[in-house]
Amino acid sequence: MTAPVIRGVNHIGITVPDIEAAKSFLVDAFGGQVIYQSFGPQDPPRQGPGFEQAVGAFPGTVVRAQAMVKIGTGPDIELFEMYGPEQAQPIRASDFGITHFALYTDDIDASVERFEKAGGTPLTAPRAIPYATEKGPGNKVCYCRMPWGTTMEFITTPARMDYHDQTDLRRWQDDD
Repeated sequence: MTAPVIRGVNHIGITVPDIEAAKSFLVDAFGGQVIYQSFGPQDPPRQGPGFEQAVGAFPGTVVRAQAMVKIGTGPDIELFEMYGPEQAQPIRASDFGITHFALYTDDIDASVERFEKAGGTPLTAPRAIPYATEKGPGNKVCYCRMPWGTTMEFITTPARMDYHDQTDLRRWQDDD
């Protein structure tokens, strides 16, 4: 038997308090495109022991809406509007688990400005990448928070890095 081929990350799921506001934010902040909405507030909610077991949700959790948003060439963002009797705040960088996702941009300053105008909060101004393996002229990073608290990162690496020769990370960059 041959090993399965993993082709890449398909999507990232984010639970939000208001799916309409989240869809608007992703469109305004990132130029995202809503590619579908499986169900919404007008439909019966998804809930019950079968759902809870399938996704690992706390008992009593109710899903009111689900939508998929495409952003550039990366993985899609799957939004869920969920409510439950025990809901935690978004995790921080110091917590265990997935702490953020990153979007590659050619113009980090303009991207952060657009993000902020849409209602997001940059944690700092765009800054030089501090790690020796990623340093280079123009290589910058900026962590930000979405209106509901999810952390994301903008990154730009116009200076070629050694590991680009072993990966297809430059798929977002032109080969000028």
